[in-house]
Amino acid sequence: MAELTDIDALEAALDTCAETALGSLTAHERSDRVAALTRLTAKLDAARVAAVMAADAVDVGSLNDQRNTANHVAARTHNDPADIRYDVLIGKWLVDFPVIAHAYSAGQITTAHVNKIRLLDNPRVHNQLGEHQALFVGWCTTCHFRDLDDLFAEWLLGADPDGAEPRHQQAATGLTITKLPDGRTKVSGLLDPLQAAALTAPLHDETARLAAAEDDAGITNTHRRRTLHALLNLVGRGAAKQDGTHARPRVNIVMSQRVYEDTLQWLADPAANDFPHLDRTHIDAKCQLIDGTPIHPLYALAATATAQFRRLVYDARGRPIDVSYDSRRVPDWMRDATLIATNGKCANPVCDAPFEWLHADHVEPYSHTQHTRLDSVRPACGADNGWRGNDTSRGIWPTTVDWDTDEDDDAAEIARLTDFARARAQALTA
Repeated sequence: MAELTDIDALEAALDTCAETALGSLTAHERSDRVAALTRLTAKLDAARVAAVMAADAVDVGSLNDQRNTANHVAARTHNDPADIRYDVLIGKWLVDFPVIAHAYSAGQITTAHVNKIRLLDNPRVHNQLGEHQALFVGWCTTCHFRDLDDLFAEWLLGADPDGAEPRHQQAATGLTITKLPDGRTKVSGLLDPLQAAALTAPLHDETARLAAAEDDAGITNTHRRRTLHALLNLVGRGAAKQDGTHARPRVNIVMSQRVYEDTLQWLADPAANDFPHLDRTHIDAKCQLIDGTPIHPLYALAATATAQFRRLVYDARGRPIDVSYDSRRVPDWMRDATLIATNGKCANPVCDAPFEWLHADHVEPYSHTQHTRLDSVRPACGADNGWRGNDTSRGIWPTTVDWDTDEDDDAAEIARLTDFARARAQALTA
């Protein structure tokens, strides 16, 4: 490995900086320190962007079996790959704007400045933006940050008077769904006038319908909760097929039979019975959505009133029974079993792809084996699945599920119990 003497010197300097006794500094010294560190942070950001671009140019992902630079860095540092993808985006944009890139690397402007300028760019003003780079750098280095919006808007009006909606407004329009640590989800967003009208009109009608139904049933509900239920109803009807059914379950809950039974006992007598033991890593203690999100057993219990049940049978070691299925297409039950076993994550341990992007990936490509078996299928996002293709040298990631028995297992007992479980499953479905 090459010696990184400049990085070593930088790290040593940062260590020295961190060890400085801040309590001994005067107010002016603390002020100067904060301003200097802010400028140096911008320079460091620019240096990292340049390094990411250089790494991306030589396909460093191949060094540790990753499909791109972002995943490569995430695998080495355990950081969010989205941050590296953003660096690549900034770096590619700066190629066309050398004056802005120089000010960035010199610490004259920050990443926030660069991003604000970048959001102005569109095919109609790209060339003019390149010609006026120095003007934007001047504004960023002499004006307060909050005043830049007015200056940028005035410039954009002159550069693109009859163009599309300003880029920064387009970027602000959208919907964000953020999963919270406790499993709940926060929804926030911003709509343009047409989008708002298209949403609020049917939502208002559905809310009024629910309010009337609640009055007839003697139910009291808040307007806020009623609006949420109305939105879910509209989404459900929009996702349904013509016959009212859905191609896949809208909500898929994984609940162990033991958890179900223990929950009923706890509800019957909380004083005499313990609350169900939950453990997402143990097949007899699972209570979660199929993407791995833990949920309270009472949520799952309430859903059983209208739910459709699917019984999954496992062998003595808590693994789904291996049933061969000689077809390239992975059946839904097999895909669901792998998602349950891996808690709804991509097989690549550093991939941050959302649950909705996951495919069923053949560990050994189907074109090589002509088999689709449970122990040869794992979840993978579309990007990783496509990157692997039929190349068995790619995607050799540490498995998150050990489908095979250990050498010291009692093989005969495992086989006997597996045969028993398979026979019972066939009897139940006959």
